[in-house]
Amino acid sequence: MAGSYNHGKDPGRDVLRHLNGKAEENHLIRVGLIGCGYWGPNLVRTLHEIDGVKLARVADLRPGRREFISQRYPDLPTTAEYHELLHDPAIDAVVIATPPDTHFRLAMEALEQGKHLLVEKPLAMKFREADELVRFAGERNRVLMVGHLFLYAPAVVKLNSLIAQGELGDLYCISSVRANPGPPNTNVDALWDLAPHDFSIILHLFREAPIEVAAHAASFSDRRHAEVVFVFLRFGSGRAAHVHVSWLTPNKTRRMDLLASRRVAGYDDTQPVHKLMIFDAAEDNRRNAAAQDNQALGYGPGNVWIPALQNYEPLRAECEDFVNCIRSGGTPVSDGRKGAEVVRVLEKASQAIALSEPKPELTGQVSL
Repeated sequence: MAGSYNHGKDPGRDVLRHLNGKAEENHLIRVGLIGCGYWGPNLVRTLHEIDGVKLARVADLRPGRREFISQRYPDLPTTAEYHELLHDPAIDAVVIATPPDTHFRLAMEALEQGKHLLVEKPLAMKFREADELVRFAGERNRVLMVGHLFLYAPAVVKLNSLIAQGELGDLYCISSVRANPGPPNTNVDALWDLAPHDFSIILHLFREAPIEVAAHAASFSDRRHAEVVFVFLRFGSGRAAHVHVSWLTPNKTRRMDLLASRRVAGYDDTQPVHKLMIFDAAEDNRRNAAAQDNQALGYGPGNVWIPALQNYEPLRAECEDFVNCIRSGGTPVSDGRKGAEVVRVLEKASQAIALSEPKPELTGQVSL
């Protein structure tokens, strides 16, 4: 049985508040960052640029990463002890950008110290843990946000708006491919590394959680982790989604197709300009054709529409949504409940993969 899915506010309207002027500066929001590996420096830069925000301290166990930050931001204190951030009463919020298997423990400690919290994806490695974080944050009246960055991407914001306005018609299914060349240095497989992005977009646009997850996976060059994964999601409304993720491609792929009753939308995040294209339905001009013309005619392509997209940095929009919700008490577009539902789908997909042995070719299916 599917879990509840709170769609929340419309990012087409709310997440772009920073485009209309500076954020409200009721008071200075002091933020601490835990983890400064691959993604951490981007968060440091972005938080540093937001009006009304003070990045108070960065924690990382590795001396080299602390030195990296200190060279670029000499006035920003760094520490190897993340507890210094959590127990500093002057720090209002904490951002966690550490390996996924540390998220639950660090997030729970931060909430226990009364901090507002932004956790990079995935929120946790188990749905039970993610759900516990959501409930605990609610009890403490703290903002809990998950770094599902693509919910703030201009193309996804536009897609969500077009769906809400009925421009595509009834949404039937979504198919996506997300691939990277070569496995990264990670302690998770391709499913947990790449699929959270696609799952977050699909659940957001469908506005519901799946009732069934089927998954297939294979591992070839690295037997520790699944390198190629196929996931099929079935929804109570009758809609469906298919997600393919892989580390074994020569090029980066970020492609999503949305099939609807009136139009088809193609979203390619690797394109520098035209990331989103809307296709009108093809026409069958064989209908009512004379017998002698029937074989010469066929389907004709429909018109193509390339909608204009807002020009802004998704990470800036994500961080400003976090800060604005701390000030207003509002709910972020990428709130904790959405992050927990993504973990739920990831966990069910992992269970489906594990149902069949032996590796490397695995297949399975589980009902939610």
